[in-house]
Amino acid sequence: MYNENFCIRRIKELMKKNDDTLYRLSKRSGVSLSTLASMFEKNTDPRVETIEKICAACDITVSQFFDQSSMDLTANQRRLFTSFNSLNPEHQRMVISYSSFLENEERRRWQI
Repeated sequence: MYNENFCIRRIKELMKKNDDTLYRLSKRSGVSLSTLASMFEKNTDPRVETIEKICAACDITVSQFFDQSSMDLTANQRRLFTSFNSLNPEHQRMVISYSSFLENEERRRWQI
């Protein structure tokens, strides 16, 4: 049975998210089309340099590329992160502060 490796799956997810074809990803990342096609056909892991180029083209870090937990987010969690990332730094600090306040309230509530 064919089992697609993590890197290939992740690249496909990024391609879908960015509405990319192999050709467009190749042009945006600077990775040759033949390299990408070969990786997909043979289900082989890309070299580190290739992953770095793909990440740069998709505007993510290598850390984010390998963060498997990000795929386990619920719809509400994804919505919260998307909203948070659209805020300016001051508003992000306010959200974090409010979130900490709510966490403390929950702890106090359950200690009674």
